Amino acid sequence: MSEAFVPGKAAAILTIEAGIPGGVPTVVEITYRALERWGYQPTVYRSQFAEGDLSPWERIRTAARDRKPRLIDERGLDTMIVPAPPVPFWGFYAVPQFTIGKLLGVYRGVFVVSGSANVALPLALRSKPYALWLATTYRDELEAKAAVGDQWAQSVLSKPSWRLIEWQEKLAIRRAKRVLSMSYHTAERIRELVPEAAGRVETVPVPVDTTIYRPDPDTRRESPYGEYLLLAARINDPRKNVGMLIRAFAIIHERHPQIKLVLAGEAPDEPLRSLVNSLGIGRSVVFAGMVSREELLKLYQGATLFVLPSTQEGLGIVVLEALACGTPVIATRCGGPEGFVIDGETGKLVDDPHDAEAFAEAVLNVLPSAGQMRERCAAFAEAVYSYPVVEARLRQAFETIQPQR
Repeated sequence: MSEAFVPGKAAAILTIEAGIPGGVPTVVEITYRALERWGYQPTVYRSQFAEGDLSPWERIRTAARDRKPRLIDERGLDTMIVPAPPVPFWGFYAVPQFTIGKLLGVYRGVFVVSGSANVALPLALRSKPYALWLATTYRDELEAKAAVGDQWAQSVLSKPSWRLIEWQEKLAIRRAKRVLSMSYHTAERIRELVPEAAGRVETVPVPVDTTIYRPDPDTRRESPYGEYLLLAARINDPRKNVGMLIRAFAIIHERHPQIKLVLAGEAPDEPLRSLVNSLGIGRSVVFAGMVSREELLKLYQGATLFVLPSTQEGLGIVVLEALACGTPVIATRCGGPEGFVIDGETGKLVDDPHDAEAFAEAVLNVLPSAGQMRERCAAFAEAVYSYPVVEARLRQAFETIQPQR
């Protein structure tokens, strides 16, 4: 655990998603390690709500039993878990211990790292200084989930309380001293949502360690799959749109039967397996399952192309890692990749995420020039989102939000 609190050197990271796997927890850890390197003593703060199919009374009992904050070591990060009372969703982010308590009141500045800005609501209500580092807007996230049949997202968007939830997001953005967007697309969406904050919005992508994620010609030559397209994702998540990718690959397979499709992620559900079998491409589709970071690095380095068929992406870290490894990317225009996948330079973008023929055509058009793009992909990664480049911008943002002594 951290040493005793030192005014001026302690730092807080406020989030809600640090305890689960995914893009935002990765960014939380990146922020934490950066603060340590700058000489700060960071602590992650996240609220923990009663989960599961509980009655209102059971939720109240759970919150009462676990009402005291507790400091734990979570994935090597000092983390303060703060239980919150059961409330309607419009009150979800107004955590009392953060809104009126002293937990976040002792910090000169706080980094808020999240998928969307609502997590910063307690700081906004208290007019405490903070910087946001965001993946998406809440409306974009929920509308993408609703579009693929997520009933919870559909319900939130359809209720009168949605206006209050969106007001909370706007307030959190309006009162932030700096707003950092993880993608160019999200930066534009934030400016549209809160025009008065436009001058404080900038794009700061998630950094990639280019000393690790780098091209390796030997790995490509020795690949056990030969030539292959790679996707690394939660492949059963409807927003990842893997069914469209499989249909596109069937078209590619007709022209290039030697190329395989490698899907790294959880075990595929039955609809995906059935689709592969019905298209007669079972021998050319590899479900690699969950892989380690070291295995994923080798997959990036060995792939002919990385493919991202998503309907919505806030982060797209896998795109950045693939490009750093010198692997061109074919992606849909889904939010995250637009600023990094440059047609003819680092890959190609497909406008319609539901058009398998267009996606297949993009892959077929880039295949002949993929080898020539590799060096440009790696050079782009080094110049735009390597650790030294991104950390310099993060440090400036964090230190400028702190009041002068």
